Amino acid sequence: MDFFKYLEDDLNISLNKQQMEALKVSGKKVVLEACPGSGKTTTLVSRNAYLILSGIAEPSDILTLSFSRASARDMEKRFYSLFGSLIHSPVHFSTIHSFCYGLLKYCAKKYILHVPELLEGKQDGRKLKILRNICFSTSNEYLSDDALEEISNGISLVKNKLIPPQNYKSEYRDFPLIFEKYERYKNTNNLIDFDDILSLAYSVLKSDESICAGYAARKFVHVDEAQDVSLIQHKIIELLSKNGSLFMVGDTDQSIYGFRGADPEYIVNIKKIYPDAKIIKLEINYRSTGCIVEMSNNFIMRNAYRHPKRMETFNEKGKYPEYIAVKDSKAQVSKVIKLLADEYKKKTAAVLYRNNLSGIPLVYELIKNGTPFYMRDNYSSFFRHPVIADVFNFFHFSQSPEDIECFKKIYYKMGAPFPKTCISYLESIDGRYRNIIISLFDVYWKNSYMQEHLFRIKKAMKKIRRSKPSKAFEIIMNDLSYGEYIKRNAGFSTVFSTLKQLADGAKTMPELKKRLMIVKKEIERSYRMSSDAAVCLLTLHGSKGLEFDKVILIDLIDGHFPSEKSLDNAAAAGKRMLYEEEARLFYVGVTRARSEVYLIAPEKLDGKAVNPSRFIKRFLDPVCSFPAHWN
Repeated sequence: MDFFKYLEDDLNISLNKQQMEALKVSGKKVVLEACPGSGKTTTLVSRNAYLILSGIAEPSDILTLSFSRASARDMEKRFYSLFGSLIHSPVHFSTIHSFCYGLLKYCAKKYILHVPELLEGKQDGRKLKILRNICFSTSNEYLSDDALEEISNGISLVKNKLIPPQNYKSEYRDFPLIFEKYERYKNTNNLIDFDDILSLAYSVLKSDESICAGYAARKFVHVDEAQDVSLIQHKIIELLSKNGSLFMVGDTDQSIYGFRGADPEYIVNIKKIYPDAKIIKLEINYRSTGCIVEMSNNFIMRNAYRHPKRMETFNEKGKYPEYIAVKDSKAQVSKVIKLLADEYKKKTAAVLYRNNLSGIPLVYELIKNGTPFYMRDNYSSFFRHPVIADVFNFFHFSQSPEDIECFKKIYYKMGAPFPKTCISYLESIDGRYRNIIISLFDVYWKNSYMQEHLFRIKKAMKKIRRSKPSKAFEIIMNDLSYGEYIKRNAGFSTVFSTLKQLADGAKTMPELKKRLMIVKKEIERSYRMSSDAAVCLLTLHGSKGLEFDKVILIDLIDGHFPSEKSLDNAAAAGKRMLYEEEARLFYVGVTRARSEVYLIAPEKLDGKAVNPSRFIKRFLDPVCSFPAHWN
């Protein structure tokens, strides 16, 4: 059959010259650099079909791997919807992790071994619970879910980059010890995590020649999302493709998972690794308008660490992306709601953000407006965060100053150096009818320093009792010195700020609690919805691979996005890797849009003046003029 005629006449797929080359190319190592909206998935599944229907390969000769489950499922679904009537034998589509797990189960069956229990997956949060206990036993410190996630990512990065844990520069001094204890715990309890699947599979392929020969027998290995593949995954892919042809599809401009060990360096330096490697580029964007394509192009070309390419489109020019400065976070929410209005009924729309908590204040307003929405995350860690418990405990204690159990949860968070002995004293007296602060005045009647603290706390509690929630938050932060406590804990300030935004307009703390429950319930419900049917609230990382008519980027604040850490690294040591990854993340966000892009930056955050993200100017130049103080 004439495959290309079949594509055009029967499937209405007309390939451009670059896509056609990608289907036909031969060679041991090929990289397909595919810009956003260039039809890479259609190209990859069509290549699979071309090889089979042209008699070059049998279905069993082709292995197609991807970084994410969504991508693997999408490719498989697309392949069979297009070519299922012609190709009846199965073609293997899989994530790299799933493929390696299958390899381990095969080895266990062959050698009559037991595969350890998988720690992650069905039991959400189990890994973090184990790490929390290990961290507490190591440093006697309670860590938030955000901090534990950071440590978890560090462990993953160490394994994916194949580096010793002591060589990893972590913000946590005890990281090597935590790493060692975590490994020991898994070994003792016969557990493995996702990263162990890769490590064990790599070890088997390196050491067992018969198994490696069997798994490397395929003629063609295709890899999607190659820019997100880690060093250990590349090493596994090398072994699987050593006897055949390796075809990698990716975009160095969309590599955004460095914190997990993703290694775009492999693709950027492919010619150094394999001098005879071929590089093909898909540079035509079929998704976005001319303005979005042109400005995205100019933005990303300032990155040094990339394969040079220039994105083009045949779409109409369309309207220019728009920058919107708003007074504060409250005004930002109002502006987003106005931009969405009833358009979700006619157009697809997404609100994208760097920090995963930025979407929560929007949820309540969308609920009030009756706007359906979809969130990919269920945000369970936010609703069980200790900061939320603290806020309600402060309020409860202001209403019930005799509650010793409540006081035990907050006494060390109010800027007063209460020793643990004061708790023992309070428990020894009949405090059912006694105000705890008054009781402590009796203890410290000779200590003027402690009396000052007690007067401060007593006064603050009285004010909290009489205040609306929004005012109570200020009293808790400033008068109770809770602000000093949360500064010492990573991520706590963001949770406090998010809860404060939700409290806006609530008349009482019980009303705020009810509001929280409504938001929690609706987020859990939206989590089960289809992303096609509603306004999508997504992190920039979570938006990858998706597209919408209208895209709104929020919280574009310098020091947040790009982060302070990436700016410091770039300025102090000239290390631009982290900064360039954040630029790629911005690029991923704006290239999700078909026709409209809005960039929103609050002028104040928690009452303090902030600067808009430097990415706004870099993206909009020379369309807009900006104040001289902008970076």
